[in-house]
Amino acid sequence: MRFKKGIILAAGKGTRLFPTTEATPKPLLPLYDKPLLYYALSNLMSAGIKEVLFISRKQDMQIFKKLFGTGSQLGMRFKYTFQTKPKGIPDAINVANKFIANQPFVLALADNLFIGESFQKTLKQVQSIKSGAAVLAVKTKYPSKSAVINLGKKGRIKSIIEKPKKPKSNLTIPGLYFYDSASIPVVKKLRPSKRGELEIVDVHLAYLEKQLLKVFSLKKDIKWFDTGDAEEMLEASNYVHRYQKNKKTLVGSIELVALKNGWISKNKFKIMIGKYSNSQYKKNLQKFC
Repeated sequence: MRFKKGIILAAGKGTRLFPTTEATPKPLLPLYDKPLLYYALSNLMSAGIKEVLFISRKQDMQIFKKLFGTGSQLGMRFKYTFQTKPKGIPDAINVANKFIANQPFVLALADNLFIGESFQKTLKQVQSIKSGAAVLAVKTKYPSKSAVINLGKKGRIKSIIEKPKKPKSNLTIPGLYFYDSASIPVVKKLRPSKRGELEIVDVHLAYLEKQLLKVFSLKKDIKWFDTGDAEEMLEASNYVHRYQKNKKTLVGSIELVALKNGWISKNKFKIMIGKYSNSQYKKNLQKFC
């Protein structure tokens, strides 16, 4: 397993979700039966990552610590830091420099969800690469909202363009990026775009220029959500509700993933959820005891 460290960027203000984000940090807003941040963390866990750094706003850091603690309850190790001001996604790499410690890592955006049975298999495939970086590719109805990736024969990357007005494909790059320490000097050289922020697409392109960027297309059964506004949050919540009901399982459940990974025993799992307040989420977890 090449990528053993994970970073979750959860420092956004969530302005498009005003006024709810005036009272609650966006990553902790409920998405159906659990906080939005659970889904990002569970994705890293599904990739086998046990050491995670949360990057939040300074005023939110204590709330994050209260919710997740040291991570030991899940057989993991959690660390926390904050971003002084929003400078763009690549700034997370600057903030996490010491945590990265010249090792490969995964950078996850707190508002991206991936739901589907084949997703863990895709993550294992990404973990098998020996060098360079990797991104995912997913088909979407609105590719111009994100970085669009155009693939040629044999899945080779022809181009990556940030939010093009006329997309050359319907494939976009979602918010889960796999890098190594070579990304650190790349980010240090970046300059803000016209938007006034550092752009993650420039990091992708730096790897692509050296032919060190691999792409893994998600299977059709995987549903991706970028929960940027209230409508997308509602759509994702409804999908999670239907998916869990039909599949008789839980998605985004950090406790259940820790159990399935063998990071905690069934007894520890029972003790942990036994301390939870009575809720539908607790009742659903108890079905796996």
